[in-house]
Amino acid sequence: MKKIVLLILIPLLSYSQSSEINNIKSSIEIFFEGFHKKDSVLMKSILHRSFGLQSVAIRENKVSKKDINGNEFISIVVNRPEKPIWNEKLLSYEIKVDGPLANAWVKYEFWIDEKLSHCGVNSIHLLRDGIDWKIFSISDSRRKDCN
Repeated sequence: MKKIVLLILIPLLSYSQSSEINNIKSSIEIFFEGFHKKDSVLMKSILHRSFGLQSVAIRENKVSKKDINGNEFISIVVNRPEKPIWNEKLLSYEIKVDGPLANAWVKYEFWIDEKLSHCGVNSIHLLRDGIDWKIFSISDSRRKDCN
């Protein structure tokens, strides 16, 4: 009897985990849809009120870190000119979940018009807010060696 119960529960647990991962990925995709459309309402719909962005890059052989609060980031995105066109291509996702906390390790390329500007990884932290997954932090790396 115990074996039968386990055989029934294992697929359900697996479905639940993959469903959570799909919901997390969907939240990230909604955020980047808003990013590309310069749509603050769409971006804010998926951001936690404490959202912030951190960028790490190597400049002049030194590691630099820049912190941008959420409102400043949204203002930069929404108020950027129509040209050049920004296109952040998300290449792959590694998503880990522990209860109400999730992290997505997302490789990306950042294109300005048709030219590759830089690449790196977005480390996106999310929390479950009721039934929704909200992004509360994005830390990204920025590299020029994108081979």
